Amino acid sequence: RKFIAGIPNKLKIKGAEYWPYFGSMKGAGVFKHKIILNDPNISKALDQIPPTGLVSRQQFFAFVKYFKMTFEGNCIGTSTRLLSMKRPDTFVCFDSRNRSKLCKDFGIIQSKMDYKRYWDDVVERIYDCEWWQNSIPRSEIEVKIWESRAAFLDSLYYAE
Repeated sequence: RKFIAGIPNKLKIKGAEYWPYFGSMKGAGVFKHKIILNDPNISKALDQIPPTGLVSRQQFFAFVKYFKMTFEGNCIGTSTRLLSMKRPDTFVCFDSRNRSKLCKDFGIIQSKMDYKRYWDDVVERIYDCEWWQNSIPRSEIEVKIWESRAAFLDSLYYAE
């Protein structure tokens, strides 16, 4: 769990040294604590998102309902990080490192992003994009990229 969550760990297996592969969460104390405790609402939240097919607004807000049982307040960065790992074809992590550029290119107001605005302003715009609506490619490598097409936005907008 710690490895997937981007938290330093003591796994003694090959590849575990790359624990921040999806980004580091070592400074996110509440998140780290809840992962270590294996809070069941994190799994319940993620279970609301289907592994394939179109994710509906209703499914997204069912995720939010369970997520908020563990994390109070507006935890857009943490929640969208988990969503983008579960469904990288649909969700992009929305955090302080990519917010400015992503909002500029998508024509989104940066301030006061909440769960409703994330769905309406980010996910719905992703669904409307031509590159998201394209048919599944034929080549094996292109399929792998296509299956993560929304999460790849982070690589374009992430600011060092």
